Amino acid sequence: MSFFDEGDEPRTAIRSPKPPPRRPPARARRGATDDRTLLIRRAGAAAVVIVVLIIIVLAVRAILNHQAIAGLKNYNAEVTTIVNDEQSIVRGPFFMELDGALGSSNPSEVPTTLQQYVNLEDGYYHQAEDWSVPAQMVGAQTYFVEALGLRYEALQGIETQLPTAIGNGSQQTHAIKLIAGEMEKLLASDVMYADRVAPLIEQALTRAGISGQATPASQFLPDIGWLAPKDVAQRILGFVPTSLGGTPATGTPGHELLGVSVQASNGTTTALTSGINKIPYTSAGSTFVLNVFNSGTITEYAVTTEIHFKKLGLSTSCLTKTSQIQKTVPGLTYLSSIVITPATCASPSDFINVPLDMTAGVVPLPGETVKTNNFQTFLVEFTQ
Repeated sequence: MSFFDEGDEPRTAIRSPKPPPRRPPARARRGATDDRTLLIRRAGAAAVVIVVLIIIVLAVRAILNHQAIAGLKNYNAEVTTIVNDEQSIVRGPFFMELDGALGSSNPSEVPTTLQQYVNLEDGYYHQAEDWSVPAQMVGAQTYFVEALGLRYEALQGIETQLPTAIGNGSQQTHAIKLIAGEMEKLLASDVMYADRVAPLIEQALTRAGISGQATPASQFLPDIGWLAPKDVAQRILGFVPTSLGGTPATGTPGHELLGVSVQASNGTTTALTSGINKIPYTSAGSTFVLNVFNSGTITEYAVTTEIHFKKLGLSTSCLTKTSQIQKTVPGLTYLSSIVITPATCASPSDFINVPLDMTAGVVPLPGETVKTNNFQTFLVEFTQ
Protein backbone atom coordinates (compact mmCIF):
# COMPACT_ATOMS: atom_id res chain seq x y z
CA MET A 1 0.00 0.00 0.00
CA SER A 2 1.39 3.06 -1.04
CA PHE A 3 1.59 6.11 1.05
CA PHE A 4 -1.08 7.67 -0.88
CA ASP A 5 -3.49 4.89 -0.31
CA GLU A 6 -3.55 5.56 3.40
CA GLY A 7 -5.08 8.84 2.83
CA ASP A 8 -8.18 7.34 1.35
CA GLU A 9 -9.43 6.02 4.71
CA PRO A 10 -12.46 7.77 6.05
CA ARG A 11 -11.74 10.64 8.34
CA THR A 12 -13.22 10.91 11.77
CA ALA A 13 -15.31 14.17 12.16
CA ILE A 14 -14.39 16.03 15.26
CA ARG A 15 -17.06 18.41 16.63
CA SER A 16 -16.23 21.27 18.80
CA PRO A 17 -18.10 21.17 22.09
CA LYS A 18 -21.24 23.37 22.08
CA PRO A 19 -20.61 26.43 24.09
CA PRO A 20 -22.84 26.69 27.11
CA PRO A 21 -25.67 29.23 26.86
CA ARG A 22 -24.59 32.69 27.73
CA ARG A 23 -25.87 34.23 30.86
CA PRO A 24 -27.25 37.70 30.52
CA PRO A 25 -24.77 40.34 31.36
CA ALA A 26 -24.81 41.29 34.95
CA ARG A 27 -25.89 44.77 33.92
CA ALA A 28 -28.94 43.43 32.18
CA ARG A 29 -29.85 41.44 35.25
CA ARG A 30 -29.60 44.49 37.58
CA GLY A 31 -31.56 46.93 35.38
CA ALA A 32 -34.94 46.58 37.14
CA THR A 33 -33.32 47.04 40.53
CA ASP A 34 -31.46 50.17 39.42
CA ASP A 35 -34.64 51.71 37.99
CA ARG A 36 -36.45 51.04 41.23
CA THR A 37 -33.61 52.62 43.21
CA LEU A 38 -33.60 55.62 40.93
CA LEU A 39 -37.33 56.05 41.36
CA ILE A 40 -36.95 55.77 45.12
CA ARG A 41 -34.17 58.31 45.10
CA ARG A 42 -36.17 60.67 42.96
CA ALA A 43 -39.18 60.24 45.20
CA GLY A 44 -37.00 60.91 48.22
CA ALA A 45 -35.56 64.02 46.62
CA ALA A 46 -39.05 65.22 45.74
CA ALA A 47 -40.18 64.58 49.30
CA VAL A 48 -37.22 66.56 50.59
CA VAL A 49 -38.10 69.43 48.26
CA ILE A 50 -41.72 69.32 49.39
CA VAL A 51 -40.67 69.26 53.02
CA VAL A 52 -38.34 72.19 52.42
CA LEU A 53 -41.13 74.09 50.66
CA ILE A 54 -43.51 73.35 53.50
CA ILE A 55 -40.93 74.53 56.01
CA ILE A 56 -40.39 77.70 53.98
CA VAL A 57 -44.14 78.32 53.70
CA LEU A 58 -44.60 77.70 57.40
CA ALA A 59 -41.66 79.95 58.21
CA VAL A 60 -42.98 82.73 55.98
CA ARG A 61 -46.43 82.29 57.46
CA ALA A 62 -45.00 82.40 60.97
CA ILE A 63 -43.09 85.57 60.13
CA LEU A 64 -46.20 87.16 58.61
CA ASN A 65 -48.29 86.11 61.60
CA HIS A 66 -45.67 87.53 63.95
CA GLN A 67 -45.63 90.79 62.01
CA ALA A 68 -49.43 90.93 61.99
CA ILE A 69 -49.60 90.34 65.73
CA ALA A 70 -46.86 92.90 66.32
CA GLY A 71 -48.79 95.38 64.16
CA LEU A 72 -51.97 94.90 66.19
CA LYS A 73 -50.09 95.26 69.46
CA ASN A 74 -48.28 98.36 68.20
CA TYR A 75 -51.54 99.99 67.15
CA ASN A 76 -53.07 99.37 70.56
CA ALA A 77 -49.92 100.80 72.17
CA GLU A 78 -50.04 103.93 70.00
CA VAL A 79 -53.70 104.54 70.84
CA THR A 80 -52.89 104.02 74.51
CA THR A 81 -50.07 106.59 74.38
CA ILE A 82 -52.24 109.28 72.81
CA VAL A 83 -55.16 108.61 75.16
CA ASN A 84 -52.94 108.75 78.26
CA ASP A 85 -51.16 111.92 77.11
CA GLU A 86 -54.45 113.51 76.15
CA GLN A 87 -55.93 112.84 79.58
CA SER A 88 -52.96 114.10 81.60
CA ILE A 89 -51.51 116.86 79.41
CA VAL A 90 -54.62 118.36 77.79
CA ARG A 91 -57.91 117.41 79.45
CA GLY A 92 -56.97 118.02 83.09
CA PRO A 93 -55.14 121.35 82.67
CA PHE A 94 -57.68 122.64 80.13
CA PHE A 95 -60.65 122.26 82.46
CA MET A 96 -58.62 123.46 85.42
CA GLU A 97 -58.02 126.76 83.59
CA LEU A 98 -61.60 126.97 82.35
CA ASP A 99 -63.23 126.32 85.72
CA GLY A 100 -63.17 129.63 87.58
CA ALA A 101 -61.64 131.53 84.64
CA LEU A 102 -63.19 134.85 85.62
CA GLY A 103 -61.96 134.55 89.18
CA SER A 104 -58.37 133.77 88.21
CA SER A 105 -55.53 136.18 88.87
CA ASN A 106 -55.45 137.26 85.22
CA PRO A 107 -58.64 136.31 83.32
CA SER A 108 -57.50 137.94 80.09
CA GLU A 109 -54.61 135.46 79.89
CA VAL A 110 -56.81 132.37 80.23
CA PRO A 111 -57.76 132.17 76.50
CA THR A 112 -54.06 132.37 75.58
CA THR A 113 -53.28 129.53 77.96
CA LEU A 114 -56.14 127.45 76.57
CA GLN A 115 -54.76 127.95 73.06
CA GLN A 116 -51.68 125.97 74.04
CA TYR A 117 -53.84 122.95 74.90
CA VAL A 118 -55.83 123.38 71.69
CA ASN A 119 -52.56 123.15 69.74
CA LEU A 120 -51.56 119.99 71.61
CA GLU A 121 -54.90 118.33 70.81
CA ASP A 122 -54.52 119.36 67.18
CA GLY A 123 -51.13 117.63 67.19
CA TYR A 124 -52.62 114.38 68.52
CA TYR A 125 -55.36 114.54 65.89
CA HIS A 126 -52.99 114.94 62.94
CA GLN A 127 -50.54 112.41 64.39
CA ALA A 128 -53.21 109.70 64.46
CA GLU A 129 -54.50 110.78 61.07
CA ASP A 130 -51.12 109.95 59.50
CA TRP A 131 -50.88 106.42 60.90
CA SER A 132 -50.63 103.37 58.63
CA VAL A 133 -52.69 100.74 60.46
CA PRO A 134 -53.29 96.97 60.11
CA ALA A 135 -56.34 96.00 58.06
CA GLN A 136 -58.02 94.59 61.18
CA MET A 137 -57.83 98.03 62.81
CA VAL A 138 -59.18 100.18 59.97
CA GLY A 139 -62.62 100.44 61.55
CA ALA A 140 -61.27 101.41 64.95
CA GLN A 141 -58.86 103.89 63.36
CA THR A 142 -61.66 105.63 61.45
CA TYR A 143 -63.65 106.24 64.63
CA PHE A 144 -60.55 107.14 66.66
CA VAL A 145 -59.50 109.88 64.25
CA GLU A 146 -63.06 111.22 64.16
CA ALA A 147 -63.21 111.30 67.97
CA LEU A 148 -59.93 113.22 68.16
CA GLY A 149 -61.21 115.62 65.50
CA LEU A 150 -64.33 116.34 67.53
CA ARG A 151 -62.23 117.03 70.60
CA TYR A 152 -59.96 119.42 68.73
CA GLU A 153 -62.94 121.30 67.27
CA ALA A 154 -64.62 121.54 70.67
CA LEU A 155 -61.54 122.88 72.47
CA GLN A 156 -60.96 125.40 69.70
CA GLY A 157 -64.57 126.59 69.90
CA ILE A 158 -64.42 126.96 73.69
CA GLU A 159 -61.18 128.93 73.53
CA THR A 160 -62.66 131.23 70.86
CA GLN A 161 -65.80 132.03 72.87
CA LEU A 162 -64.16 132.44 76.27
CA PRO A 163 -63.13 136.14 75.95
CA THR A 164 -66.75 137.06 75.24
CA ALA A 165 -68.04 134.75 77.96
CA ILE A 166 -65.93 136.34 80.70
CA GLY A 167 -66.72 139.83 79.44
CA ASN A 168 -69.67 141.87 80.57
CA GLY A 169 -71.05 142.62 77.14
CA SER A 170 -74.36 141.90 75.47
CA GLN A 171 -73.01 138.71 73.86
CA GLN A 172 -71.96 137.07 77.12
CA THR A 173 -75.03 134.83 77.37
CA HIS A 174 -74.72 133.75 73.74
CA ALA A 175 -71.05 132.85 74.26
CA ILE A 176 -71.89 130.75 77.32
CA LYS A 177 -74.49 128.83 75.31
CA LEU A 178 -72.00 128.22 72.50
CA ILE A 179 -69.47 126.86 74.99
CA ALA A 180 -72.11 124.46 76.33
CA GLY A 181 -72.72 123.37 72.73
CA GLU A 182 -69.02 122.62 72.24
CA MET A 183 -69.18 120.42 75.34
CA GLU A 184 -71.70 118.24 73.49
CA LYS A 185 -68.99 117.48 70.92
CA LEU A 186 -66.76 116.25 73.72
CA LEU A 187 -69.55 114.00 74.96
CA ALA A 188 -70.05 112.63 71.43
CA SER A 189 -66.34 111.86 71.20
CA ASP A 190 -66.47 109.99 74.51
CA VAL A 191 -69.42 107.88 73.33
CA MET A 192 -67.71 107.17 70.01
CA TYR A 193 -64.55 105.99 71.75
CA ALA A 194 -66.40 103.85 74.31
CA ASP A 195 -68.86 102.26 71.85
CA ARG A 196 -66.71 101.98 68.73
CA VAL A 197 -62.98 102.51 69.14
CA ALA A 198 -62.24 100.41 72.23
CA PRO A 199 -64.57 97.47 71.33
CA LEU A 200 -63.19 97.22 67.78
CA ILE A 201 -59.60 97.21 69.03
CA GLU A 202 -60.37 94.52 71.61
CA GLN A 203 -62.24 92.47 69.00
CA ALA A 204 -59.29 92.54 66.59
CA LEU A 205 -56.88 91.53 69.35
CA THR A 206 -59.12 88.65 70.46
CA ARG A 207 -59.56 87.28 66.93
CA ALA A 208 -55.79 87.28 66.50
CA GLY A 209 -55.42 85.29 69.71
CA ILE A 210 -53.68 88.15 71.49
CA SER A 211 -54.22 88.35 75.23
CA GLY A 212 -52.86 90.53 78.00
CA GLN A 213 -53.39 93.76 76.05
CA ALA A 214 -55.35 96.50 77.82
CA THR A 215 -57.17 99.18 75.82
CA PRO A 216 -57.55 102.30 77.99
CA ALA A 217 -60.81 104.12 78.60
CA SER A 218 -61.01 107.68 77.33
CA GLN A 219 -63.42 110.23 78.79
CA PHE A 220 -62.70 113.85 77.92
CA LEU A 221 -65.82 115.55 79.32
CA PRO A 222 -65.41 115.64 83.13
CA ASP A 223 -69.17 115.47 83.80
CA ILE A 224 -72.49 116.25 82.14
CA GLY A 225 -72.86 119.43 84.16
CA TRP A 226 -70.79 121.14 81.45
CA LEU A 227 -73.66 120.58 79.00
CA ALA A 228 -76.03 123.03 80.76
CA PRO A 229 -75.43 126.75 80.00
CA LYS A 230 -76.46 127.68 83.55
CA ASP A 231 -73.85 125.33 85.04
CA VAL A 232 -71.23 126.48 82.52
CA ALA A 233 -71.79 130.09 83.60
CA GLN A 234 -71.55 129.18 87.29
CA ARG A 235 -68.27 127.32 86.74
CA ILE A 236 -66.60 129.85 84.45
CA LEU A 237 -67.95 133.09 85.90
CA GLY A 238 -68.71 132.14 89.47
CA PHE A 239 -72.30 133.32 89.06
CA VAL A 240 -75.29 132.83 86.77
CA PRO A 241 -76.44 135.85 84.75
CA THR A 242 -80.15 136.64 85.04
CA SER A 243 -80.45 135.98 81.29
CA LEU A 244 -79.59 132.33 82.00
CA GLY A 245 -81.95 131.97 84.93
CA GLY A 246 -79.81 133.46 87.66
CA THR A 247 -81.57 135.01 90.60
CA PRO A 248 -81.84 138.78 90.16
CA ALA A 249 -79.77 140.63 92.71
CA THR A 250 -81.70 142.73 95.14
CA GLY A 251 -80.34 146.07 96.19
CA THR A 252 -78.73 149.07 94.57
CA PRO A 253 -75.86 148.70 92.09
CA GLY A 254 -73.18 151.35 92.01
CA HIS A 255 -69.48 152.14 91.69
CA GLU A 256 -67.38 155.23 92.25
CA LEU A 257 -63.97 156.15 90.82
CA LEU A 258 -61.93 157.43 93.76
CA GLY A 259 -58.84 158.42 91.79
CA VAL A 260 -56.26 157.57 89.12
CA SER A 261 -52.49 157.09 89.47
CA VAL A 262 -49.68 156.48 87.03
CA GLN A 263 -47.26 153.69 87.88
CA ALA A 264 -43.53 154.09 87.29
CA SER A 265 -41.24 151.28 86.14
CA ASN A 266 -40.01 150.78 89.71
CA GLY A 267 -43.58 150.15 90.93
CA THR A 268 -44.21 153.48 92.64
CA THR A 269 -47.40 155.33 91.80
CA THR A 270 -48.16 159.03 91.48
CA ALA A 271 -51.70 160.32 91.68
CA LEU A 272 -52.95 162.42 88.78
CA THR A 273 -53.91 166.00 89.64
CA SER A 274 -56.11 168.68 88.15
CA GLY A 275 -53.18 170.34 86.35
CA ILE A 276 -51.17 169.08 83.38
CA ASN A 277 -49.81 165.64 84.26
CA LYS A 278 -46.57 165.16 82.33
CA ILE A 279 -45.71 161.51 81.85
CA PRO A 280 -42.39 160.38 80.30
CA TYR A 281 -43.03 158.58 77.03
CA THR A 282 -41.79 154.98 76.69
CA SER A 283 -42.38 152.52 73.86
CA ALA A 284 -43.66 150.02 76.45
CA GLY A 285 -46.44 152.43 77.40
CA SER A 286 -47.65 153.92 80.65
CA THR A 287 -49.64 152.09 83.31
CA PHE A 288 -52.61 153.92 84.80
CA VAL A 289 -54.16 152.52 87.98
CA LEU A 290 -57.83 153.21 88.67
CA ASN A 291 -59.09 153.08 92.27
CA VAL A 292 -62.68 151.79 92.15
CA PHE A 293 -65.11 151.66 95.08
CA ASN A 294 -68.29 149.55 95.17
CA SER A 295 -70.68 152.18 96.50
CA GLY A 296 -73.79 150.04 96.00
CA THR A 297 -75.32 147.21 97.98
CA ILE A 298 -74.82 144.38 95.48
CA THR A 299 -71.82 142.16 94.79
CA GLU A 300 -70.97 142.69 91.14
CA TYR A 301 -69.03 140.59 88.64
CA ALA A 302 -67.01 141.47 85.54
CA VAL A 303 -66.92 145.20 86.24
CA THR A 304 -65.43 147.08 83.29
CA THR A 305 -63.06 150.03 83.60
CA GLU A 306 -61.90 152.21 80.72
CA ILE A 307 -59.67 155.10 79.62
CA HIS A 308 -60.08 157.18 76.49
CA PHE A 309 -58.51 160.41 75.16
CA LYS A 310 -59.70 163.40 73.16
CA LYS A 311 -57.85 166.06 71.22
CA LEU A 312 -59.29 168.35 68.64
CA GLY A 313 -57.95 167.43 65.20
CA LEU A 314 -56.54 164.06 66.28
CA SER A 315 -57.96 160.56 65.99
CA THR A 316 -57.41 159.15 69.46
CA SER A 317 -59.28 155.84 69.15
CA CYS A 318 -55.97 153.93 69.23
CA LEU A 319 -55.51 155.12 72.81
CA THR A 320 -58.83 153.75 74.08
CA LYS A 321 -58.31 150.80 76.42
CA THR A 322 -60.45 148.78 78.84
CA SER A 323 -59.85 146.39 81.70
CA GLN A 324 -61.98 144.36 84.06
CA ILE A 325 -62.40 143.73 87.76
CA GLN A 326 -63.63 140.17 88.28
CA LYS A 327 -65.71 140.87 91.37
CA THR A 328 -66.50 143.79 93.63
CA VAL A 329 -68.11 143.61 97.06
CA PRO A 330 -70.08 146.51 98.54
CA GLY A 331 -67.94 148.78 100.72
CA LEU A 332 -64.57 147.62 99.32
CA THR A 333 -62.12 149.28 96.91
CA TYR A 334 -60.32 147.65 94.00
CA LEU A 335 -57.42 148.58 91.71
CA SER A 336 -57.69 148.21 87.95
CA SER A 337 -54.59 148.68 85.76
CA ILE A 338 -54.77 149.90 82.16
CA VAL A 339 -51.69 150.27 79.96
CA ILE A 340 -51.78 153.09 77.39
CA THR A 341 -49.26 152.67 74.56
CA PRO A 342 -49.05 155.51 72.01
CA ALA A 343 -46.36 153.53 70.18
CA THR A 344 -49.08 151.24 68.82
CA CYS A 345 -50.77 154.13 67.02
CA ALA A 346 -50.14 154.80 63.34
CA SER A 347 -48.41 158.13 64.12
CA PRO A 348 -47.09 158.00 67.71
CA SER A 349 -45.39 161.38 67.38
CA ASP A 350 -48.82 163.05 67.11
CA PHE A 351 -49.43 162.23 70.78
CA ILE A 352 -46.06 163.29 72.21
CA ASN A 353 -45.57 166.69 73.87
CA VAL A 354 -49.25 167.44 73.26
CA PRO A 355 -51.75 167.95 76.13
CA LEU A 356 -54.55 165.37 75.83
CA ASP A 357 -57.89 165.20 77.61
CA MET A 358 -58.03 161.83 79.34
CA THR A 359 -61.23 160.39 80.82
CA ALA A 360 -61.01 157.41 83.15
CA GLY A 361 -63.87 155.61 84.79
CA VAL A 362 -65.89 152.53 85.65
CA VAL A 363 -68.67 151.62 83.23
CA PRO A 364 -72.10 152.07 84.86
CA LEU A 365 -74.06 148.92 85.64
CA PRO A 366 -77.63 148.23 84.54
CA GLY A 367 -79.91 149.87 87.08
CA GLU A 368 -77.21 152.20 88.39
CA THR A 369 -78.83 155.57 88.96
CA VAL A 370 -75.94 157.75 90.16
CA LYS A 371 -73.32 157.84 87.40
CA THR A 372 -71.65 161.22 87.90
CA ASN A 373 -69.02 159.74 90.21
CA ASN A 374 -68.10 156.95 87.81
CA PHE A 375 -65.69 159.08 85.76
CA GLN A 376 -62.88 161.61 86.21
CA THR A 377 -61.12 163.79 83.60
CA PHE A 378 -57.44 164.75 83.57
CA LEU A 379 -55.03 166.65 81.33
CA VAL A 380 -52.18 164.34 80.33
CA GLU A 381 -49.04 165.04 78.26
CA PHE A 382 -46.62 162.32 77.17
CA THR A 383 -43.21 164.01 77.14
CA GLN A 384 -40.03 163.05 75.33
